[in-house]
Order: sequence, then C-alpha cells, then structure tokens
Amino acid sequence: MKKPWLHILLALATEDRYGSAIQEEVRALSGGEVRLWPATLYGSFEELLEAGWIRQLDEHEQPGGAGGRERYYRITPSGRAALSAEARRFDAMAHTVRTRLGEESV
Repeated sequence: MKKPWLHILLALATEDRYGSAIQEEVRALSGGEVRLWPATLYGSFEELLEAGWIRQLDEHEQPGGAGGRERYYRITPSGRAALSAEARRFDAMAHTVRTRLGEESV
C-alpha cells in the first residue's frame, strides 16, 4: 500500500473528512512527520476512489455545517479491509524484526 494511502485511510477510519482536515489529521497522527501536499493528496484521492477504498459523499450526506466547497470523503468497507490487512502486515513485519534482533523468542 502506498504510504499516502495508508495515512489517508487512517485519517478516515474514525470520521468523514474533507481535504485539509485529512491533511491536518495526518500531520497530528504522525507527530508532524508526514505532510500530504495537495498534489499528493488529491492524486491519492483519485487512486483511492478508483480502487473503491474511499468514496466522495453526496451533498446531502455531508455534515450540517459543510460550506459546500469542501468535498468530504468516507472510507468504504473494502478500504477498511485494506487498512486492516496492512496492519496485519505491519504486525508480522514487527514480529520478524523483533525475532531477528533477539528481542522475542521464536
């Protein structure tokens, strides 16, 4: 999974968000280490939409105070499954690293 995709899906895992809110959430979750610039963010949206991992909300689905210019996105069930699979892959890799470092018994 591409790194920007992971961060976008993670930002959407708890609530629907629009572009700059996703950028802010990613920055907060990463302790400021990851910044999604607009070209990366919106390019990733296109790819994630095409993959079926996120969807853009219709106007009537957006939060009540939405100004209309913002496009809100929601993670889909297949996006959640992909994020969960990535978490399992990370767990397996972390286990391998700890084992190789002698920090975990086999």
